Amino acid sequence: MSEMSTAEYAAKHGISQRRVQAAAVAGSIPARRVGGRWLVIESSVSRRRPGRPLSPRSVRAVECVLSGAHDWDAGLSRSERARAQRRLAELRADPVPWSTVAYWTRAEYREPVCYRAADADLEDLRDDGRLVPSGVSDHRSGLSDAGFLEGHVAGTDLDALEAEFLLVRTDDRPNVLLHVDDARSGGPVPLGRLIIELAHHDGARERTAVSELVRRAG
Repeated sequence: MSEMSTAEYAAKHGISQRRVQAAAVAGSIPARRVGGRWLVIESSVSRRRPGRPLSPRSVRAVECVLSGAHDWDAGLSRSERARAQRRLAELRADPVPWSTVAYWTRAEYREPVCYRAADADLEDLRDDGRLVPSGVSDHRSGLSDAGFLEGHVAGTDLDALEAEFLLVRTDDRPNVLLHVDDARSGGPVPLGRLIIELAHHDGARERTAVSELVRRAG
């Protein structure tokens, strides 16, 4: 049995230590607590991995087919289209699709920036035109929480939002998660992107939402 610390596991797999610790507490990865710290049982995790992470091009294809865009296969070869459709079928048959989506996309997924904001400011921030609700704050997830906000912002808008809403970066119980994009979004987050974001959350409600959204996708 091979074990490693949460910091080692996070560095090896390109994710945050906070996510690894939360997953250990939730029991979603095999781990045991020793002397006040978590040790991840790496060999058990390895046996459960659903294949290898996908390439950026393949992640984009899966995101598009999940979104159901009419032109989702534009620019893809016949074999790439077939693989994307096969992966959609696999997810629909998967009892834990969130795990598969999270692993497929782990190399490409960019962690959101975590903040603490005043509760009284959350409604105004949610209504700000520079932010597009996503993840748990997207109405399609069915998880909207008045005391928590997740969304997309353009990198060029980030400093202004931080200053105007007095956002404080923190990994300790944040109530705002911001996904930083290269450009300002012109509309709702595509369904495929929403599914990917929810799959990278650690909560049971988010994982249930992934299963429900995958069934409706494509």
